[in-house]
Order: sequence, then C-alpha cells, then structure tokens
Amino acid sequence: MVIRSCATLAAVILIVLALVLVSARKPAQDDWTEPFPAFRIADNLYYVGSKGLANYLIATPEGHILINSDFEANVPLIRSSVESLGFKFTDIKILLISHAHADHCAASATIKKLTGAKYMVMEGDAPVVESGGKTDFFYANDPEGQYPPTSVDRGRRSETRRRCVDGAFDARPYKRLHHLDDEGERRFANTRRCDHRKPQC
Repeated sequence: MVIRSCATLAAVILIVLALVLVSARKPAQDDWTEPFPAFRIADNLYYVGSKGLANYLIATPEGHILINSDFEANVPLIRSSVESLGFKFTDIKILLISHAHADHCAASATIKKLTGAKYMVMEGDAPVVESGGKTDFFYANDPEGQYPPTSVDRGRRSETRRRCVDGAFDARPYKRLHHLDDEGERRFANTRRCDHRKPQC
C-alpha cells in the first residue's frame, strides 16, 4: 500500500512538473508571433521582428537585405514592419539567416517567392535548409523543427576574428542578437565577444 501511494505521489509530481514546464515555455513561444514596433537601430539598419524573434532590415538604394525569415506566421508581421518604415517589401534582394533552425528560416521559401530575393546561408547550413531541417543534427526527428525545403543561391563561409593573446591565436565568434526576451529587451546568443582592447594579429 505504501509503495502504491509513493508511486501515485511520484506520478502526480511528474505531471505537475510537466505542466509547469509547458506553461513556463508557452509565453516565450507566444511572443514569437506577437507584433513589435519596427524601429531604426543605427544608420540604415532596422529592427523588423516580432516581440520574441529578431529580424533585421539593411536598407540600401540598390535593394534591401533581410536577416531571418522566421515562421510562416511571421511573414505578414515582417512585411508590415518593413512597410511601416516606408520601404517596399518587394525591394528585398537578399535574404540571410543567422542559422538553420525553424524559428529563423522556416518561411524562407515564402519570402523568396514573394520578393525574388537571393537566399544566402552559411555553407554548413546549406544542406540543412535545402533538406527542410531533416538533416539537422539535433532536430532531424522533430516535426516542429522541419520546414519547407528552400534552395540556396549562395553559401557564405563562417568567419571568426583572430587575435593575439599572450603570443597565441584565439579565435572567438562575436555575440549576435538572437531573440528578444519577455520584456522586449535584446538578448544575445551564448557566444563570446572579442576583446578589442587586446592587440590584433
């Protein structure tokens, strides 16, 4: 009887923990498609993303560059943000992504079709986006991590800045703006930034 009671209690605790984790995760995903006012960051760089997912527009007279496509549901939000700044969505000539996860590239095929933009991704991500996420090392078996396969027009090499530290080379990636947090504050991916106070090699 005691064993059965313990087993029941353990099951209840697991269910409660699962519900807590789901409820804690939900707001972060809900804000991925929540509108957020577009704004100018600096010069010709603009924020055109949602409250929870970061998208950027680099505006040039020769055509614009959009960074990240996000989910299909985000496309109308991105388009509205671009147009609210006085730019034409159809003037986007290049589509870049930060990396090949669905929350940053699932709508790339749609944006390519709507704008005719050239799709440029990191060389290591090209096979993943062209497979629709099915070759991703972590999300390959997760239906939520898959998206419409999109042909890549040009691959980009990943580059890191090298520097001298005590006579040795140290290559570290820069921090990049990844998502916005629950308060709309900019949050950075977990990468380290080069210390420019150190002498460069």
